Amino acid sequence: MKHLYFDLLSGASGDMLLASLIDIGFPVEYLTRRLESLKIENITIGVTKVERNGMRCTLINPESEPSHDYRHFTDIMKILKGGDLEGSIVERAEKVFTHLAKAEAQVHNIPFEKVHFHEIGAVDTIIDIVGFCCALEYFQIDTFFYSTLTDGTGTINAAHGIMPVPVPAVAALIRGKRFKSLHVETELLTPTGAAILTALGTQVLSIPEGVVESIGYGCGTKQFDEHPNYIRTLLIEIGKTDVTNVTNDLITVIESDMDHISGEIMGYATRVLFENGALDVVWIPVFMKKNRPGYRVSVISKVERSKSLAELLIKTTRTLGVRIENKQRIIAQRHSSEVQFSGSLCNEKQCSIGEYTFSKLEFDDLERIAKQNNVPAMDIVERYLRSGKPIE
Repeated sequence: MKHLYFDLLSGASGDMLLASLIDIGFPVEYLTRRLESLKIENITIGVTKVERNGMRCTLINPESEPSHDYRHFTDIMKILKGGDLEGSIVERAEKVFTHLAKAEAQVHNIPFEKVHFHEIGAVDTIIDIVGFCCALEYFQIDTFFYSTLTDGTGTINAAHGIMPVPVPAVAALIRGKRFKSLHVETELLTPTGAAILTALGTQVLSIPEGVVESIGYGCGTKQFDEHPNYIRTLLIEIGKTDVTNVTNDLITVIESDMDHISGEIMGYATRVLFENGALDVVWIPVFMKKNRPGYRVSVISKVERSKSLAELLIKTTRTLGVRIENKQRIIAQRHSSEVQFSGSLCNEKQCSIGEYTFSKLEFDDLERIAKQNNVPAMDIVERYLRSGKPIE
């Protein structure tokens, strides 16, 4: 399963993100064909290789016919839906434009449908967002990750006057995300770049484990003597294996040790975590400091839900902190079917890993049969194992 990781060494703009994807192999011709279908101003994507602080980077220079028209959100969506774009591209682009428009509406205190400033309507922004979503489709990326968000300091001159860095729209977009201010007195993280990352991606604390297949560098036009102005993007194969019939994915393990919690709260927290998307929750007896017995809770989560589940764990248990780690997981492929066993219709899981196959009945069915026959459940389990694969 392929994933992307964006290492935000120097903020992020839409063109830098797109340039880094072109640098790892996203064909400009693929992008151009889809942009031409949008029937907006004549667009060309200039691509050059430049050097930034000793690194070879890709720089893009989109060009189009001059336009002074401002577009509302609905105007942009009509353009996207009228083009020859895959549904997934339009869906992702709409999510980014919605995220960006809501942030602009909030900071300028206007209704969402009235948003029509330069950041939303500019052709460059459409190119950056649609181009990024086209690249995800091209590389068949379901999930991408990004590092701590970074921006410069000071103030900039904008359409609304002098603004602090991060600019208000960016400040709204990065709320709840890890952020670091760099000692560079200019804007590094643009509203478009922040919207793309926070609307579609998942922030992680380190590069996900996997096989790095390609590395790309995308830069902007700004240059600094003592600071690299580029994004490093890694195309990573996570869970690569030569074994067939194996599902590989990346999950997050959330852990915390507690010596203050009661059995009632443990049960309550477990139920709430499952209701909010946890894949598994286990409690393990441990011996803690001050010679106190306690419990270690281990929660398995999808990466994109890990932050919300970690916060939920703290709220429901009053623990003071959690540990979070991304890990690879290998899962045997499985499917369920109904089979006849011991005169009853039962649910059977049929599993495979590589060339090895096995099956097991749902224990609820085994327990039901044991109760009907007034025998211990283990007798029914052994009878099933001795019978081989049941016949439907």
